[in-house]
Amino acid sequence: MSRASGPGLTNLTKYEMLALDGEINVSDGHPRQGLSPTQQRITRRMPEIFSAAAEKPFAEVERRAQRAFLDSLGQKSAPVEEGRVHSAYASSVAMDVVARSLRPHVRTIGLIHPTFDNIPDLLLGWGHHLVPLEEDALVDGEVPGLDLLDAVFLTVPNNPTGTTIGPDALRRIALQCAGQGKPLILDTCFRGFIPGERPDTCALLDGTGVEWIMIEDTGKLWPLLELKLGFISHSRQCSFDIAEKLSDVLLSVSPFVLSLLAEFAADARDGGYERIHALIRRNRQVLADSLDGTGASLPPGSADVSVALVELPDHLSSRKAWSDLRRLGLHALPCESFFWADKKQGERFIRVALSRDTPLIEKAGSLLRDYLVSQRP
Repeated sequence: MSRASGPGLTNLTKYEMLALDGEINVSDGHPRQGLSPTQQRITRRMPEIFSAAAEKPFAEVERRAQRAFLDSLGQKSAPVEEGRVHSAYASSVAMDVVARSLRPHVRTIGLIHPTFDNIPDLLLGWGHHLVPLEEDALVDGEVPGLDLLDAVFLTVPNNPTGTTIGPDALRRIALQCAGQGKPLILDTCFRGFIPGERPDTCALLDGTGVEWIMIEDTGKLWPLLELKLGFISHSRQCSFDIAEKLSDVLLSVSPFVLSLLAEFAADARDGGYERIHALIRRNRQVLADSLDGTGASLPPGSADVSVALVELPDHLSSRKAWSDLRRLGLHALPCESFFWADKKQGERFIRVALSRDTPLIEKAGSLLRDYLVSQRP
C-alpha cells in the first residue's frame, strides 16, 4: 500500500502537515508570503505591543481587537459591544465549539458541498447527520430539501472552489431559514479575499430575522507564523449556549495576540487588503499561464480566495499527481476529501495555495507544467 493511500492520511490536514518542511509548499491555505513593509514595522513594535497588552484590562483589549478586525471586513453591525462575539484560539476550535453547541437540538444539517473536510468531520464527530447542499442551487438562493433539515451550514466564500454566495442569494436563503425556524451557520474565514466593499453580513442576517451563527478567522490573511484567532458571533435570539461550551475549552485567548491582530487589521484597512488581493491575482495568473497547453486548467469563472483548484487532464488522478509531484519536491493537495459526500468528484482536481511570494508560485507552476507535459499519453 502506498503512503498516498495509506491509513495515516485520513484527512486533508495530514497531507498539509507532510508539506510543512517541503521544498515547494503550496499545500495548506495558511499565508506564507513575506511581510509587507508596513507589517514589518508592526512586528518591530512587538515588545511595545506586548507591554501595552499586559497593562490593559483584558475585556478592553478583546473588544478593541474584535471591533478592529470585524470593522476592517465591513462588519460594522457585528455585536461586539453586546457581548455576542467570542474569541477562540483558531477557527477550527470555534468550529468545534459550534458543532458541540448545536447538540442536542440540531440533528440533520445541510452542509455546502464541497468544502474543507474538517467541517464535516467535526460535525459528524458531534453526532450530526449531514446532507450535501450543492453550490449551484445555493448561489441561486435556494436550499433544496430545507424542510428536511434542522440547520444550514455554508462556507462563504467556499474553499476550495472560491464560490461566493452573493448578498441577494444569502438574503433569500436566510429568509427561507427564518420562515421555517432553521438556524443558519456561516463560515466566512475567506471573507477577507473579497475585493471592494464587503456587505455587512451581520446586518443582512439580522434584517431577515433568522437565527444565525458566524465563524470568522484571521489565520488565512496574515503570515504571522500561526499567531491567529477565530471569532464566533451570533444573533440576539440564538438558542445555543456558545459561551458555555466555549468555557469548557478555554479561559481566554492571548491579549498579546489580540493586540497584534488589531494592529494588522488597521494596516489591512489602510491598504493592506488591496496588497493581499493584488498578490493573489498575480499568483493566480502565474499559475493559469503555467497550465496553458498542458491539458490542465483552472475551472471557469472568477475566484478571489487564496487557493486555486487545478483540473487535471482525464488520464490523471489527484492522488497520482500528488504522489508524483511530492517526489519532485512540489507539495499540493489532492481534492477527494473536499467532496466529502462523493469523493469521486474530486479525483481530477488538486488544490494550489496562492498566499505565497510570487517567485515560489513561479517555481511551482514551472514544475507542475513540466510534470503535466511529461505525463501526456
